[in-house]
Amino acid sequence: MVIQFGYRAVEERFPPSRLLAQAVLAEQQGFDFLCISDHFHPWFHTGGCAGHAWLVLGAVGARTQRIRLGTGVTTSIYRYHPAIIAQAFATLDELFPGRIYLGLGTGEAMNEMPLAGPGQPWPRYKERLTRTVEGLQIMRALWTGDFVDFDGKYFQLHQAKLYTPPTTRIPIYFAASGPTSARMSGRLGDALMMGSGRLERVPALFAAYAEGVKASGRRMEAMPKMVELKIAYDEDFEKALQALAVWRFPPRRPGRHVDMLAIADPRELDALRAGVDPHVMAGHVYTSMEALIQTVEDWIAAGFTEIQIGSNSPDEEGFLAAFGREALPYLRETYGAP
Repeated sequence: MVIQFGYRAVEERFPPSRLLAQAVLAEQQGFDFLCISDHFHPWFHTGGCAGHAWLVLGAVGARTQRIRLGTGVTTSIYRYHPAIIAQAFATLDELFPGRIYLGLGTGEAMNEMPLAGPGQPWPRYKERLTRTVEGLQIMRALWTGDFVDFDGKYFQLHQAKLYTPPTTRIPIYFAASGPTSARMSGRLGDALMMGSGRLERVPALFAAYAEGVKASGRRMEAMPKMVELKIAYDEDFEKALQALAVWRFPPRRPGRHVDMLAIADPRELDALRAGVDPHVMAGHVYTSMEALIQTVEDWIAAGFTEIQIGSNSPDEEGFLAAFGREALPYLRETYGAP
């Protein structure tokens, strides 16, 4: 399978106007796809941004010609009814046929709880997964253009129809960070989407994904597998580290683990981050393009077919230009289409 290379529009760090300019530059530099985070609240309060991802995608689609566009990830818990997600992405596909994909996942409290009713709890993972699966089923049904009835545990439809259905089949990238989600991704999704995490975890997650793919009657080698590499690049190590430090979180420790997904207030996330040494992110900092290329190749060797560069660099536009000039030509020649 041909390897594709994508750029992550980091909605948490930049306002929509700058995200748009970065996306246009990413296409000019030769990236194959764009993935934008889809948040109501950002992961950090100080310096945080959170424009509406779908509106940014529409603007990017109108200003670009070929780059594929999607989210990483959209959720159907409290914030969006899945029928509205289906309508929005059908609209994007009608505007930009064949260029749209949907990243779908079980979500974080910062996106959902500000819109929940008083006293409504943050759902446990099992409920969030069930909601996500019901949402996926609703979206696929509505995308056929038929009238749809749906009576699920969490979502209902009565004779609902999209009068502007998609013009092509919209791929659903099902996000997974553990074996249960990976298995479900293989069963129901069109592709797997993951954060980078640790390379040693990949074989177990791929094994669970393969179980789901087999159960769906498809072949593992035919399924796209996307990973986001969260990095910062600059010749000055300390500058790059400080730019990336907003993503540091307390380490996982037995009996002291803080579930970041259950926190809705970015100010609380900032407080937790304050006591964490920025150097925990040092392994994601690059001062040479050669070292970054080697990391990309490591994830390709692990079996990923779509590599998403989630850059948080001091000079983001400078990084895009440098990666397009120094890395993409080699990577596309070595792993891309002939």
